[in-house]
Amino acid sequence: MTRDRLFTYSVLDLYKIADNEGIKYDYLNGNREKLIEKILDALEESEKERADTNNDAMRLKSKKYDILQDCELKAQEKQIYSIPERYNDTRIVLLLRGPLWAYTYWDINESKVSELKDEIFFEGFLLRVYELGERKASKKESYSKENILDYYDIPVDETDDSWYINLGKTGKNFGIQLCALVHGKEIVLSSSNVIKSPRGFMAENIDNLSNDSETMTMLLSGLWDYNDSGENVLPQRIISIMENQDLSF
Repeated sequence: MTRDRLFTYSVLDLYKIADNEGIKYDYLNGNREKLIEKILDALEESEKERADTNNDAMRLKSKKYDILQDCELKAQEKQIYSIPERYNDTRIVLLLRGPLWAYTYWDINESKVSELKDEIFFEGFLLRVYELGERKASKKESYSKENILDYYDIPVDETDDSWYINLGKTGKNFGIQLCALVHGKEIVLSSSNVIKSPRGFMAENIDNLSNDSETMTMLLSGLWDYNDSGENVLPQRIISIMENQDLSF
């Protein structure tokens, strides 16, 4: 085993080799180069001892051991942990892509799918897209009747697991429920997180905003959510900072 070969190994693999060779080493305070030197010295000493025996059978066994050791370390280095395509867990997630677009992905437990398909009146799956009112502390509160402003359905197939959604409005809260349709009734399988679409006002009012450097600065910084009512919702501390800074573009 050469010095260059040892330098290609990770520190963890070097520790394993050191342990196999019975090397006493301060792993906390040592360094990589010193550890490699100790390993080379130990391997050289072992090789010399084997050579001194002048035994063909022992030398052949030694070479086999070295080859197997190298293959084992090489296999450890190339070990790859793949990420499963699905976790067999019923859930749905909603992600914002832009003011008018969102992306959702979901999964349904296999046993739940089998249970639903055994229903005589099972009609399929659908996504129910909700426009919601204020964000609530829990999903149950978010999807309460009092907080639902509007909704529409998107039929999906059993083999589907993701969908791009046109939200249709900006500056609103949205959520999705994954549902199964059985005998004309919707059974909620999972509810997504709630997202808020940013307002798409910049392009529409760019002429007015270009003359208002303070408002433009706050909008671009993300510190202020634009309010059509014109009410001043900026914290007093931020207003004070703005008044003492040069906010010109």
